[in-house]
Amino acid sequence: MFKHLILTIFALGLSFFGFAQDENPIIVMAAQGKIAYQAPGYSTKNLSAGAALKSAGTLTLKANSTATLFSNGQFQQVKGEKTASLLSLFPEGSGLSKLNFEQSFNDYLIAAVFMAGNPQNPKDVWGGFIGKKGTGDGWGILGGKKGTGDGWGTFGGKKGTGDGWGTLGGKKGTGDGWGGKGNTITAIEPFGKIRPSTQVFRWSKPAGAQNYTLEIKSSKGETLLKTTAQDTSLSIELDPAKFKEGQQYLWEVSTGNIKSNTLTFEIGTSKDQTAAIQKAETAAAYSANPAVVQGMLRAIALEQGEWYMDAAQAYREAQKIDPQNTLVKLMHAAFWMRNGPKPMAEQAFKQK
Repeated sequence: MFKHLILTIFALGLSFFGFAQDENPIIVMAAQGKIAYQAPGYSTKNLSAGAALKSAGTLTLKANSTATLFSNGQFQQVKGEKTASLLSLFPEGSGLSKLNFEQSFNDYLIAAVFMAGNPQNPKDVWGGFIGKKGTGDGWGILGGKKGTGDGWGTFGGKKGTGDGWGTLGGKKGTGDGWGGKGNTITAIEPFGKIRPSTQVFRWSKPAGAQNYTLEIKSSKGETLLKTTAQDTSLSIELDPAKFKEGQQYLWEVSTGNIKSNTLTFEIGTSKDQTAAIQKAETAAAYSANPAVVQGMLRAIALEQGEWYMDAAQAYREAQKIDPQNTLVKLMHAAFWMRNGPKPMAEQAFKQK
């Protein structure tokens, strides 16, 4: 289901944004040191992770600087004091030659990039090259303070309404049962495959002080656990004797007459969990990449294997490795846009 959603988003992005199908963006996955970028009509002296570049551009690195780039299934690293043409790093016609994990990663990455654009405003999307200070500017620097009208805007900012994400649980709230407002409850996690261990069940907070009832049922509707809580999270030890590998379970939380949505989790095997991680770790480019990129690769592999909670944790760990890396923030936010409530996307992007 989620794989189809990714491909749908990707296809919509290509058609709606008028993005040339024979051109692939070059994404800065990680950047360290002083890196300048120049392209026709645009230049910056402080290139950072998350920037989407045009192949017509050139990078100039100072000593001890490193840039990790990705385009169409290929990684490239530029190190040390040098000037490099992006076209020489990613020649026309280069890229994917067969179906592999790098292609899957490419699909998720581009889907996240397109999700930062506003589908309701063609002038505010990254493929439109419509920046106030020049066009064709390499699609700007993701997460800039003022934005450039290129689809990134002030993503996650205080106003942030032209960036495709709306207010997402902002200060004013939406009355949707989030942050102590409204009269609905949203079950947040866990979902997907998990291991039979202590799991933290989380849900949103409606208005007022509440006592919550958490109920876990078998796929046949049999109640296996029913307990109460006074906060919006609860740690529960899932007994392997009751919660068996390969079986799915349903959970929801309620208070008074308010009941949450129902989430499904499955007790996965340690073998399947390891196999999902190895899908990333055995990829050809894994060992050559910096830790923050390795974290993104692991997160995508885990999400593909439906180990969603482990994927979210992989993103959190990657953000801790490189808190200034805007791309990993966007990838983490896009994960929640695909799989969970939208306010979680904003929280993910703002994570320190």
